Amino acid sequence: MNILNFFIAGFIIGGIGTCMGGFLSILFRHPGNRAVSCLLSFASGIMLSIISFDLLPEAYEISGFFIVTLGLVFGLASVLYAEEMIPTDKLKNYTGKKLSYFKMGMIIMISLSLHNFPEGIAIGSSYIHSNETGLKLSILITAHNIPEGMSVGVPMIMAGASPVSVLFLTLLTGIPTAFGAVIGAVLGDISDYFIGFCLSAAASSMLYVTANQLLPEAKILHKGRISSVFLLLGFISGCYLTFVA
Repeated sequence: MNILNFFIAGFIIGGIGTCMGGFLSILFRHPGNRAVSCLLSFASGIMLSIISFDLLPEAYEISGFFIVTLGLVFGLASVLYAEEMIPTDKLKNYTGKKLSYFKMGMIIMISLSLHNFPEGIAIGSSYIHSNETGLKLSILITAHNIPEGMSVGVPMIMAGASPVSVLFLTLLTGIPTAFGAVIGAVLGDISDYFIGFCLSAAASSMLYVTANQLLPEAKILHKGRISSVFLLLGFISGCYLTFVA
């Protein structure tokens, strides 16, 4: 498989799962506040489980405390910078609450992109090792990305983005996976310190958007217990995907 094929394969694998999640989000075109609260809580649960049982444990195992700490600080700084750089003055179609949802979706997208890059490296290097191993990993990552795509799609739908825009934006999250797949294929085993740094950076950015935006917004929309139930359901779903993978 040549470099272009690795890039295309990485893009498809990285983008198709999140795109499917975006498609599922489109089904909720006009949800009520209670339904949106449940969806945001479910997405929060998934992201918290990925942070707790996937990203950080692997990062600590392969790179150690110092590199993970650097990655956590870098991830937080990156997402804060990205939040400030979103050109809100040019987004005239999004005002008030819609603008808040749009920014939320974009920050989640950036967080997932940080997450998807090392996934792409894993895909590229595994295909070099064995086609069978690479195919298995690709399927698992695709399934893993579906609920992550929903976490991007739901805020975008609430912001009033068109279905085409939602599908396009969720598909774009496959770009870091594509570049990662090429690097993994060309260089094979990349420094564990670099992988651990990327994983921990993704973890901190995802934790920021969950704690600062998703969960507070879910509680504002609906103060009942059902949103907490969906938070737990999302957490369990994320655990299942992590341990099956």
